Amino acid sequence: MSRVLINSTIDNGERHDVWAITDPETINQICSRLSHQPLYIADGHHRYESALTYQREKRAYSVSVSGDEPYDYVMMTLVAFSDPGLLTLPPHRLIRGISKSILDELMAKLSSLFEIEELPLSTPGIWQQVENILMPTNLSETNRVVLILFGLAAENLLVLKLRDLAAVSQMMPYFHCDLYKRLGVSVIDHVILEKLVGLSSESDKASLDYNYNKIDTVNRVLNQEYQLAILLSPIDVTVIKAIADASDRMPRKSTYFYPKLPSGLVFNVLT
Repeated sequence: MSRVLINSTIDNGERHDVWAITDPETINQICSRLSHQPLYIADGHHRYESALTYQREKRAYSVSVSGDEPYDYVMMTLVAFSDPGLLTLPPHRLIRGISKSILDELMAKLSSLFEIEELPLSTPGIWQQVENILMPTNLSETNRVVLILFGLAAENLLVLKLRDLAAVSQMMPYFHCDLYKRLGVSVIDHVILEKLVGLSSESDKASLDYNYNKIDTVNRVLNQEYQLAILLSPIDVTVIKAIADASDRMPRKSTYFYPKLPSGLVFNVLT
C-alpha cells in the first residue's frame, strides 16, 4: 500500500512525485532485500559523515538510547547502478587568475605530456565531434586519457591525448589507487591545475569554477569571464564503483549525478 504525498513541478519543467509506502509487509521485504547489500555514496558523503557525528553527540548526552530515535536515521535516495535513467555528467573546469607568465609557458609544458591537436570552433558539427571525443570512460578505457582545453589558441579547441600515464601517475598523491590515477579528472586536478598552473592552495582554488554544459563552459572563456576551460569525459558508474571497492574516493567535483531530488522536498525532523 502506498499513498501520494507530493506532486511538484519545478522551474525547469521537471516533475517530482513522492509516494509513502505504508504497508508493513512491503517495507519488511525492502529491508530484507537491502540488509546485506553494500550501499555506495555517490553524492553527499559529507552530509552522511555529519549525520554520524550528530548521532554520536546525541547519544553521548542521552540518558537512555533505544536505537530508534530520529537521529538514528538519515534520508537518502537509492538508485541502482544499472538504472537506465541515471546520468553521470562531468563538471567541466573553468579557471581564472592565472598570471601571464604561467599562461605563456603552459603550451610548452602541456606538449611535454600530451599529443595536442587543434580543432577550430568554426568546424562544421564541432559539438558532435567534441561529444565523440569525450565519450564516457569505462573500465575498459581507463588507460585512455583525452581532454579538451580552450583558451590558449585563439578560437581553437585543443584536444589533449596523454602520452605516458605512468609518468603523470608519479605526479599524484601516492596513496591513491591505480584506477584513480588513470582518471582524466585526476590528471586535470593533480597535474594540469596543481603542477602546471599552480593552483595548489585552498585560496588559489577560488579561481576555479565548474560547469556541466560544454558550450556554456567555452562561451564563458570567449566572454572573458575565465581564462581557460577544460572539458572532461563523463565517468561510467562501473569506474566509480571500482574505485570505491578499492577503498578510495573519487576526486572532488568529478561527477554530477542526475536527476536529483530538489533540496527541501522532504525534511527529516530531528526532535
